[in-house]
Formats: sequence, structure tokens, C-alpha cells
Amino acid sequence: MNNNYNPATEEKPTGVGRFQALSVIASVVLPMLAAYIVFRTGIGMPEGTVNQGELLQPPRSIEHLPLLKPSGTRLDLLSESPRWRYLILPGGDCTAECEKLLYTTRQVHIRLGEKADRVERLLVSATPLSEERRAQLREQHPRLRFAVQESAALDGLLRDTNHPRLERVSTLLVDQRGFAMMVYDNHHSGNQLLKDIKRLLKYSYDK
Repeated sequence: MNNNYNPATEEKPTGVGRFQALSVIASVVLPMLAAYIVFRTGIGMPEGTVNQGELLQPPRSIEHLPLLKPSGTRLDLLSESPRWRYLILPGGDCTAECEKLLYTTRQVHIRLGEKADRVERLLVSATPLSEERRAQLREQHPRLRFAVQESAALDGLLRDTNHPRLERVSTLLVDQRGFAMMVYDNHHSGNQLLKDIKRLLKYSYDK
């Protein structure tokens, strides 16, 4: 046994060592954080080079958007598990253009594979769809949820944004904290939607 052991002689981390460790951590964390902030706000994002959808500027919280279930009871998405959500707006009854967008978002959802549980799709109509119509759509889209939202309330949400009225069949992409931040329609391909959501899932927290 070495009786001359002196704890004071042990090598301790120096200020330089601690700084290097922090620099390594920052080099990993900060780019991820910056990418997420850019997607959330659009600030610093080169137009037409990164995002495939149309940025909603500024993003809008859906916290006070009075969504209802088909039964008429309140649907509070922010009290549920945090997910990325496509709010699909049919522009009336869900006819051919609506069904096309439903199909596109369904295929994107499927192609996410093991990450599909982090994403949800809701068909948000201005008036409740009939029970028969919901059954038809549910057969084709087993994971689709239904909600009702008056057009006036949605117009109020989008007022003073760069998309004040969505008169076409569209979908709003809502982030995990409840901010609508991207707009898509049938001019966007499934590959474009998939590219955006995969990047967002990569740089956002899991549930």
C-alpha cells in the first residue's frame, strides 16, 4: 500500500477542460435548437430552400380555438399527449379535393413508420359530417379523427397572418406545443410533406 497518497495531487478538471466540454455540448445542442426555432418562427429560413410547405407567419396558437368533437363536446388537443398534428380543412363537405388531401396525408403518416405515433391527423369541418360519412372515411382512414370548427373562429385565428383566409382545401401543420406553423394543399406532393415532417420530428422532442 502506498502510504504517501495525497488527494491534493490528483488531477482535477481545469478551466480549459471544462470550457472544451461545454463547447462540445454546445456544438451538438445549439444547431438542433436553432433548427427547431427556425421552423417554428420562419426567422432566418431562406425562402424556397428548406421548407416545402408555406410558412404561416406569424405562427398561431390553437389553444383558444374552440374545437368540438362530433358529439358536440369540447376537444382540447393541448391537454392530450404532445404530437404534431395535421388539421385538414375540407372547405365544406369532404368531396374529391378533400379526399385527395386525406389520401396524401395518410400516405405520409404510413411512411413515417415507427415515428407515426408522434403525428396525428384530424379532419376539421365547419359543420358535423353525418355519421354515415364519417364511417365511410374512417374505413379508408382508420387513424383519422374528426372535429368541428366554425369558419369564423378559424378566420379569427388566421387574421393578421400571411394566410388570413384559407378558402381552398388545406391542411395546417400544428407543432407539439399547439402552434399552427405551416400550410399545405393539393399542390404539395406527399414527398414534400414527408420531407418537412421528418425534419421536424428529428429536431423536436419525443413524447
